[in-house]
Amino acid sequence: DNTLRLVTTVTHNVGSSSQSNSVYVLDADLKTIGKIEDLAKNEQVYSARFLGDTGYFVTYEQTDPLFSVDFSDPENPKILGKLKIPGFSEYLHFYGEDKLLGIGMSTDEESGMSEGVKVTMFDILDRADVKEEATLVLDDLYRTNAAYDYKSVLADQQKNRIGFSGYSQNGETYCLLTYNGKEKKFETILKEEINGNTSQGIRGIYIEDTLYVISGNIIEAYDMDTGKKMGDIIL
Repeated sequence: DNTLRLVTTVTHNVGSSSQSNSVYVLDADLKTIGKIEDLAKNEQVYSARFLGDTGYFVTYEQTDPLFSVDFSDPENPKILGKLKIPGFSEYLHFYGEDKLLGIGMSTDEESGMSEGVKVTMFDILDRADVKEEATLVLDDLYRTNAAYDYKSVLADQQKNRIGFSGYSQNGETYCLLTYNGKEKKFETILKEEINGNTSQGIRGIYIEDTLYVISGNIIEAYDMDTGKKMGDIIL
């Protein structure tokens, strides 16, 4: 509707750890017409997504507040809800109209130390009361590419497949998950060490029921239902 909506982290003094976060709505001339300031002090934004009139964003210091914002009145944006959970989501992706997928890190609530890669499914049916519906912690992975490259994630709600690569002590691993909505849990189909030159970036794509994991000059094919390897090629 000719508006630009954004969320920012502001450092108040150069070299200071004093931070806050703000939401702004700008018109077509880039004039600020609506704002919410001084949110989540001493935290910073890690991810954000918009769906219709609602924005969602994650900030982090020791816990992971997921904010939901009503933008239906551009001049008066309003915070609808705030869910605080341990860890943080560096990647957000809508999984249908009432689910929000998060990929990030699990952390100790007191120390802030990393406890592995965390995959979360949020229930956003009630925008004012967002809930953490399910989580899966991959404690042998210490980082994912999702934080730096949104295109590295395969998230297909219709196919019900979630794919991404992560780093372990042995190198890089590709994970393929599905989400069981009835039992409200993630199920692992594939967790395989990646071959090839991973410095060029990893991609997982599919044709019909075959997943192709592409890493540099190597393409490996897997059955998307069983995770069984079907073949590979070196280019």
